[in-house]
Amino acid sequence: MVHKNYKWNVSEEEGRDIVYNNIEALLNERSNNTIEIEELVFLLNNRTKNMDIRNNNKKKNISNFIKVICGGMINFIDDYSIFILDINEKNTFVKLNQIETNDGKFIKKK
Repeated sequence: MVHKNYKWNVSEEEGRDIVYNNIEALLNERSNNTIEIEELVFLLNNRTKNMDIRNNNKKKNISNFIKVICGGMINFIDDYSIFILDINEKNTFVKLNQIETNDGKFIKKK
């Protein structure tokens, strides 16, 4: 359930930009541009732990912002075509949506 009546010190757009840019950076740091979703949330929280994200003047982490404003990490990832969810029996992975060119380089699909 997405709550819209919370008072955050960052706008929804600013928060989404922070999350988007950090997820893209984390995926680009991986050799195969793939990461398990639980590890992604952990690394995202670690990377943004020094940011001042507050709800009703109480410090919150970025995953709380994602849960409340975006409806969860999976919903956030589904909002962007650059990210692909790969769900198998045991794990859920997040990948960058890319196309391999003839020279072996990758370009991002928007």
